[in-house]
Amino acid sequence: MDRRMVMLLLMACLVLPGVSAAGAPAAEAPAAGPPVAGPVYPGNPLVTERALFASDEGVVRLDRGSGERVWRALAGEQTFAPVMVAGNLLVGTGSGLVALDPRSGEVRWRRFREATLYSPSVTGELAFVAGRDGTLRAIDAASGEVRWTRRFEGWVYPPALAAGVLVTGGQGARLTALEPATGRRLWQRPVGQELVYRPVAGRELVFVTTFAGEGLALEPSSGDIRWRYRDRVASGSPAVDDRRLYLARLDGVLRVLDQATGAPLARRDLGASVSLPLRVAAGRVVVADAASRVTVLGADDLSLVWQTTLDDALRATPHLARDRLMLVTGPDYRYRCLRLASPPSHDDARRDGL
Repeated sequence: MDRRMVMLLLMACLVLPGVSAAGAPAAEAPAAGPPVAGPVYPGNPLVTERALFASDEGVVRLDRGSGERVWRALAGEQTFAPVMVAGNLLVGTGSGLVALDPRSGEVRWRRFREATLYSPSVTGELAFVAGRDGTLRAIDAASGEVRWTRRFEGWVYPPALAAGVLVTGGQGARLTALEPATGRRLWQRPVGQELVYRPVAGRELVFVTTFAGEGLALEPSSGDIRWRYRDRVASGSPAVDDRRLYLARLDGVLRVLDQATGAPLARRDLGASVSLPLRVAAGRVVVADAASRVTVLGADDLSLVWQTTLDDALRATPHLARDRLMLVTGPDYRYRCLRLASPPSHDDARRDGL
């Protein structure tokens, strides 16, 4: 798989693991209210108590109880994983950043139309928006008003937020830490090769992967490298739980590493490349691969828990909640709910709610 194809895949299936993408569903944000306090990252689908928001050539709201489509917005546009903050559903697109009304899908505002922008990482009242134009912008999450900007060499990815700093990087083969309130540079670290995708914050460290096949664990406050992992094939952006790091190589080999030391804990070859970002929740790893299979693995040892082959393409990473897997598939954004306790066959696919 060449680098251009990898980049297109990553842009098409952007998912930032974090608060809203965790195993427990996020409560739907009110139309107005206080800003979110902690780090929040986009999720695709973004799951709330009442809805699923899926993004892929437009954004769709599905009713979580009935599975029916409530609205579709930005149809035909390139859209990335949404994030809910300050009463807005923020979505990066091929033509800027868009704030949608989560209840109606109405566009409240659109900023930076000239740029392809990823959906932002958010902390407090600030959303940090990065994109293909090499600019990282801090904006007011409610209004879209710009607080500060910083330019980078080549494209730049949405930052990880850890230890009170932003850590970002991209095409420029270096990582940069910034002060969230001002954009002031705190440190910079060469990494020798451009990033495959964005930095990810773990329990204490920040993790990145490069096209040279390296994985790096860094101290967010200083940029010091805690450990370095080398492989012959590059891996996509890591997924994390409380103590483990999950890497999916571009050829479909999964690895589990200890976050603190980089020690290998488990390995599994899927036999097909991973087509969507990994999702880790409730002691399970959910994987969608290029052979149209959805596989659920044990988080400790990657042992097989459940697997099925789909007859339609996924529009977003499967979302695991308790013993059920929520899927959004097909050109019509069909909502399917599969019980892991049931035999994994297509006859078990239903549009029931949780």
